[in-house]
Amino acid sequence: MKFINLTILFMCLSVTYSFSQVHVKGSRFFDIAAGTVDGIDHNLKNDNSGFWVSLGTGRYNKFENSWRWNLDYLQKTYAFSPDGLNTGTIPVRHYSVQFGHGFKLIKSKRRVFYLNAIPQLLAGYESVNNNVSVAGNYHINNKNKFLIGGMMGIEVEIENFTIQAKQRWLPKSSTKIFHTQLGIGYRFNR
Repeated sequence: MKFINLTILFMCLSVTYSFSQVHVKGSRFFDIAAGTVDGIDHNLKNDNSGFWVSLGTGRYNKFENSWRWNLDYLQKTYAFSPDGLNTGTIPVRHYSVQFGHGFKLIKSKRRVFYLNAIPQLLAGYESVNNNVSVAGNYHINNKNKFLIGGMMGIEVEIENFTIQAKQRWLPKSSTKIFHTQLGIGYRFNR
């Protein structure tokens, strides 16, 4: 029953916001998006699996481009088996703030379809194994640290729905420098 109520609420919101003007200078938007990291496996019990969630906002400017900023949460799981028998998992979490500019590459005449390029700067924090340096009887050398980096993405916007593909670059990360993110989202225009 809850699923049906949430579906009806989501449909009402999408109809309400889909009639608003899109990409008009000075108008604002709010994004919510989620997806997978480095592949399509989001089961956190498997090796090299992960997911991400993003909340963002922005303002459209001239030429239908936009300034935007996002709050992101990314979680990946890495398997380890030092003795070959005992396999465990180590969670790695990234908390980040991103700021960038969305460039319109292609649009339809009726402003229903957009293809945007999105370069962004990123600052955040990386937590390895919940800030614990011991996993079972084994010591973990990777440390928690603050991160800086960048992200380049392509976004397909159809009405208020978005499909995103992003490449995250974190040169100071103790686990992996590049992450590929795929996801979908919904944009509320005002």
